[in-house]
Amino acid sequence: MTSTTAAKRPAMVTFIAALIWVIAIFNVGFGVLMVLSPIGENPTVLSAAGGLSIEISTFYLLLNGLLSIVLGLIYVSISKMILIGSRSAQVVIQALAVINIVFGLMRLPYGWAPIALNAIALLIVSTSQANAWFKTAE
Repeated sequence: MTSTTAAKRPAMVTFIAALIWVIAIFNVGFGVLMVLSPIGENPTVLSAAGGLSIEISTFYLLLNGLLSIVLGLIYVSISKMILIGSRSAQVVIQALAVINIVFGLMRLPYGWAPIALNAIALLIVSTSQANAWFKTAE
């Protein structure tokens, strides 16, 4: 990448690349926690309906944890593509942000941070400045 390309890149695109790294760290971190949480006794959550304690299944924790780790690793590779202005990276980030928001909903009440970060990423990557960057960088 030349210095002229870096000079033309909007600050919000650079910010989104950094934000994508933060999202990736959250994904991998939560994923590792979910994969390791069945060791010993499975965690339990309180039912909103009656305050009953419900045990989370090992399969659910492993599947959700592994998917979160994979999603985090995909985000790392996509963040590099954002910095060079790949149009496909913009589309992939939009799709993955929506998927990650859904995963955040499955983790509630602990999924609020990933939901907020992905909503911000989705809004920023869809701005007119970002669209102009991705169109001209091809």
